[in-house]
Formats: sequence, structure tokens, C-alpha cells
Amino acid sequence: MFPPRPRRPMPPFPQKNGPYPGPQQGMKPKKPSILSQFQTEEGKFDIDKITTTAQQAKQIYDSVGPIVTKFLKK
Repeated sequence: MFPPRPRRPMPPFPQKNGPYPGPQQGMKPKKPSILSQFQTEEGKFDIDKITTTAQQAKQIYDSVGPIVTKFLKK
């Protein structure tokens, strides 16, 4: 019904030593863990930061919990 449209040529795939640098072989980018957010620069755990974060999470749960419960009961 419609005439075929001419296709644009595909760009060539980059070579291994091409313009797009990839990760080094054998080295994977390291993702920081959740626990690393609570460590000091020396690698020790910051108890004050852990306690403050836990208190904030509890405050959020206490304020949002009743609203969520209402929606789940309906």
C-alpha cells in the first residue's frame, strides 16, 4: 500500500580500541553499599549517624503509617 522508505545507514560498531572507552578488563565499577553510608573516613561505623537515621525513619513511619493503613483497609 505504501512505498518502502529508504533506510538510513547504521553507524558502524565501535572497535575495542575505538572512541568509546569501556571498563577495564577485570575491573568492575564498585557500587557503594548501604552500610558504607554510615562509615567514617577511617572505615569505622558512625553510631550517631546510624541512630539519627533510625530516628528519622521511625518518625516518617509513625506519620505515614496511619494513612497507609487506611488505604489498605479499603
